[in-house]
Amino acid sequence: MLQTRITELFGIKHPIVLAGMNQVTNPELVAAVSNAGGLGVMGISALTIEDTRATIREIRKLTSKPFGINQALTRPLAKEKIQIAIEEKVPVICYALGKPGFVKQVHEYGGKVIANIALAKHAVKAAELGIDAVILSGHEAAGHGGLVTSLVLIPKVASMVPKMPILASGGFSDGRGLAAALSLGADGVWMGTRFLMTKECRVKEPFKKLMAESTEEDTLYSSAFDGMASRALKSKASEDIYKRGNKDMANWVSSALEVKKMMNLSWPQFIATSWKMKNS
Repeated sequence: MLQTRITELFGIKHPIVLAGMNQVTNPELVAAVSNAGGLGVMGISALTIEDTRATIREIRKLTSKPFGINQALTRPLAKEKIQIAIEEKVPVICYALGKPGFVKQVHEYGGKVIANIALAKHAVKAAELGIDAVILSGHEAAGHGGLVTSLVLIPKVASMVPKMPILASGGFSDGRGLAAALSLGADGVWMGTRFLMTKECRVKEPFKKLMAESTEEDTLYSSAFDGMASRALKSKASEDIYKRGNKDMANWVSSALEVKKMMNLSWPQFIATSWKMKNS
């Protein structure tokens, strides 16, 4: 059993944390990771208010171990859903893209708060706010990874805020990656894509097969997908968006409307979310 500041902080056996991926994490997967000695985290940004509470309670039925939720603060109803997590005394609250006004509330019941960041200067700010740990999203990460690689970002942050526990994110999927992250100054890893391949994950089998057959050359990195720089698996649809880029207004509008539909947003919510994301 490998002990680090992350295992001590969250009371877990292994310094491995399931990334709280929106629309693809599910209670069974979260509970399976926690029951195995890691920390399962549920992405709730795409959930409704009612589903947020029900999902948290479902996870509790499946595990008695620590778990967490992950919420982007730029998304609609983020404040309300974080409050539900606080009412339910979720052990770990993870957030991204915004300023947390709930740290004291979480600490009052013994919970912990994790900030998901991609810039070293934001780690310093997180320490000033009393955040318990940070997730460093390197350029290698799926989804919204930053421009700086994990190889550079991790030791940089470790030297700037030596007392802050660090979860490395981006390119980590096995024991070799964990060892590398620890050697760079991290205290554990935050993994998403690797867990999508498990039997507990509800992702459809054709997509799991596509991921299994993909190589290191089969991803695309662009801000054309949703307005923020992000990494996506190559497919006909993602390649079309990538080739057109942000200059194609018709493509931008089409992609934006698709995101609005997927997130079930009203027009005011959609406009507010777009503005927050643009300025994050």
